[in-house]
Amino acid sequence: MAKIAAGRARGYLKNPDKAHYALLLYGPDATQIAARRDEAVRALLGGATDDPFRFARLEGDQVRRDAALLADEVGALSFGGGDRVIALNNATDGTTAAIAAALEGMTGGATLIVTAGQLAASSKLRKLFEGAGNAAALPFYPVEGAALEAEFSAILGELGAPPVGPDARAALSGVLAGFQFGEAERFAETLALYVMDEDAVTAEAVLACAPPAAEADFDTAIQAVVGGKPRAIPSLIDRLDAQGASLPGMIRVLALYFQRLHRAQALMDEEGLDAGGAMGKLRPPIFWKLRDTFSSQLRAWPRRAVEDALAQIGALEADLRSGRTLPDRAMIERVLMRIAMTAPGARGRR
Repeated sequence: MAKIAAGRARGYLKNPDKAHYALLLYGPDATQIAARRDEAVRALLGGATDDPFRFARLEGDQVRRDAALLADEVGALSFGGGDRVIALNNATDGTTAAIAAALEGMTGGATLIVTAGQLAASSKLRKLFEGAGNAAALPFYPVEGAALEAEFSAILGELGAPPVGPDARAALSGVLAGFQFGEAERFAETLALYVMDEDAVTAEAVLACAPPAAEADFDTAIQAVVGGKPRAIPSLIDRLDAQGASLPGMIRVLALYFQRLHRAQALMDEEGLDAGGAMGKLRPPIFWKLRDTFSSQLRAWPRRAVEDALAQIGALEADLRSGRTLPDRAMIERVLMRIAMTAPGARGRR
């Protein structure tokens, strides 16, 4: 029987008990639960998280309709050796029977990680994991205040950001007030990119990337550009501008994003790596939620087109510094629209 206390759950995931063949991660914040699942997968598989023979994903609806899917996955052998991990996402009490049957047949060589939303003490799924000898239930509750600041600093460190200076810590304390975990993660990704070439995270950088700028979300505008959605750009610029966001700051983050695409493409060409291998060498690492999107863009964008986008952004930044009479917003919107209209797959979105 293993019911891990909430205060110990994060530490447990860094070194799971090998006697526990299945882990239940549950709580009200879906983004936090997904992040903890990925931590557990990395702890168990190391650098093999992209290996389809060692890592499989299932959805609760699939297993509820066909319990044999789960039984087959937990019983499968890894091609080429090594332990396997099966992630069963969005489980409910309706999947309890299938999971119980799978648990009975597990003898090692595979770990089942089950994620679920908030579960009452009376939940069948929760009772199964709390009572099984070869499983563990781990609750995760929303973090706030000092705990959220500590989480945020840890995320920044994982993303390869420089140290956080004293003035930046004070700024972060105010900015993070009221944030949920998912919002803090998105903010950390934007901030890590913004300060990638700096010696320290400063208060100025925190405020340049923080709400109200983050409310419209820099990365939403960036994905509209890189994803070839020019028609979405004017309204996104409107929102950022109305909130007092730093539009030149957003351009800097966009430039860094294209630089990372270019760096990954160079690794693919020069070292013969696939998209996953090239992304794995980038520092800071690609935010887990953006990995699939970035991988698709890496394959879709021709290297020459990425270089052309970087040249346009560089010219724009020079114009912004020159003090030309044309309003910053007009110059920024024009360049973003131009790049988005030449993005792969942008045809028909103009």
